[in-house]
Amino acid sequence: MSDKVMPLNTAPRLGTFNGFGRTMLGKTRPDAEGACFATHWFTMLLPIWPLGRYYIKEGETVVVAGGRGASASTTQYVFLGRAELRMSEVIRTYLFFWVMAPLVVAGPVTLFGIDGDAFSRSHPITFLVLLIVIPIVCLIALAWMLVFHEKFLASARVPEWVGAGPANRSA
Repeated sequence: MSDKVMPLNTAPRLGTFNGFGRTMLGKTRPDAEGACFATHWFTMLLPIWPLGRYYIKEGETVVVAGGRGASASTTQYVFLGRAELRMSEVIRTYLFFWVMAPLVVAGPVTLFGIDGDAFSRSHPITFLVLLIVIPIVCLIALAWMLVFHEKFLASARVPEWVGAGPANRSA
């Protein structure tokens, strides 16, 4: 499948602080050049509003250690062009972050808590450990599912340049 890509005048602003800000989500599988399509989102812990869709190359991620065990990471992107938003990708992102992630965390805790009174009284430490471990394991599994989707299941899209794309741009 191909997507129309238009030349880009300026790259969008990216950056989040404690989950608030702008980030890239919903990447497609990289093409032969290592570039992919991704949606630019405004986030407030969860994706709130799609701001645009871009054809990008993902660079290295730099992790900087902070004080008291904190750290920050920055992923470098090269923005190659702008594409039209795909509603299927927007809906899939909303479903993943607003439905699947809360269900994966709250579901096991709720099910475990429904009939957990007797177990919590007889094994309080085990009950607390399971109450904490189950959501963490589920979140890790969900994150791996997201990575697996981006690397192997997401459809490969080919850029179809409109206007002065990389192939016909003069230097």
